[in-house]
Amino acid sequence: MLGQLAKQEQTTDEKKILSIKGLEVNFDGFKALRNLDFSLQYGELRFLIGPNGAGKTTLLDVICGKVKPSQGQVFFKDAIDLTKHQEHQIAQLGIGRKFQAPTVFSTLTVFENLALSMKQQRGLLSALWTKTTSEQRERLHLRLGMIGLESKAKERAGSLSHGEKQWLEIGMLLMQEPDLLLLDEPAAGMTDSETEKTGELLHDIAANQTIIVVEHDMAFVRQFARTVTVLHEGTVLREGTMADIQNDDKVAEVYLGRRVERGA
Repeated sequence: MLGQLAKQEQTTDEKKILSIKGLEVNFDGFKALRNLDFSLQYGELRFLIGPNGAGKTTLLDVICGKVKPSQGQVFFKDAIDLTKHQEHQIAQLGIGRKFQAPTVFSTLTVFENLALSMKQQRGLLSALWTKTTSEQRERLHLRLGMIGLESKAKERAGSLSHGEKQWLEIGMLLMQEPDLLLLDEPAAGMTDSETEKTGELLHDIAANQTIIVVEHDMAFVRQFARTVTVLHEGTVLREGTMADIQNDDKVAEVYLGRRVERGA
């Protein structure tokens, strides 16, 4: 019986791509994160929401190595302690980070931007001028199709709309073959149709990769979130489906700034 329980526990643990326990981040006496526990299963699409200053971006900063915690554990794929690695090493381990403002090579074409981002052992110039293999071209066209920019492959990235630049940068991250993507407000500044396409893109990506999304657009979260984690004052307040979160009195009080009275 004990052996079966141990085996079940091990199987559950193996499904976790990220496990965080007792995480704290201290900025000159201010605790941006406090005793935070957080875990993520392989293949999840997890949304992080919460008021400004709740610790959402700081949590992503810790995961990608931009910020070092004052205490706590951050394990990737069970055995990799991310607190002992630098930012560039964490990227090589399989964690990709996208910030709110898109960063692309404006003077290069969409295709060239993706080719430059391909996971490979070569420098910038050789990546531009070395011919791609048929397998690489297949991967490039696959990503072009996924991000909806096949028809604009030969256009300069600088001519794209804001939404298209966001999709291109997501595609550039995907060319690095990360296991975990960290996306900070990917739908910010988009038109309604672009926002819709972005949500659909996230679901397509989640078929093969794990994603954490920080988002303030609650309409976007309601439409596309599977599991939501609410942060408040540097720790996890609630976690569950969007329906669970919307019906939680504590979330309404803290996040929306009002007290809910049942039966009123």
